[in-house]
Amino acid sequence: MPGAADRAAKRAEERANGREQRAKERLAASEQRSELRAAQRDLQSQERERARESRRIEEDQRIKARLDAPPTNDVEALKISKRRRSGALARSGEESKTDRDTRSYKTIVDTARIRTLADRGASVAGLAGAFGITIEEVEAALLETAPQD
Repeated sequence: MPGAADRAAKRAEERANGREQRAKERLAASEQRSELRAAQRDLQSQERERARESRRIEEDQRIKARLDAPPTNDVEALKISKRRRSGALARSGEESKTDRDTRSYKTIVDTARIRTLADRGASVAGLAGAFGITIEEVEAALLETAPQD
């Protein structure tokens, strides 16, 4: 049965060649998919960059138009001067300032702080308002002598 062994060896060689051929085809297909994905990513990146640039140009034109237009009132002029380019809420108009309830906030009245702030140029009335005390109390604190160390 020498022919059977030859046929078996030949079949084994054909199977090995077939496996090798399929492996080469899978590798080529994988490389082709990788190259296609890389090309698609590059194309998408370029498209995103073009869109980003067009949005930037459009935003610049919108800002220029708002700045060139005469404001209808002082509030609008203030909004134009304070326009910020970042922040999704600011762009969408959803942003609103919240007023905090500061009624329970306490300011520690420290005569050393009062003197320091007065030395820096704070007015007596301003200090009284900031510390929540009367002008007379601020003047009394300023007249006190600083403790000697």
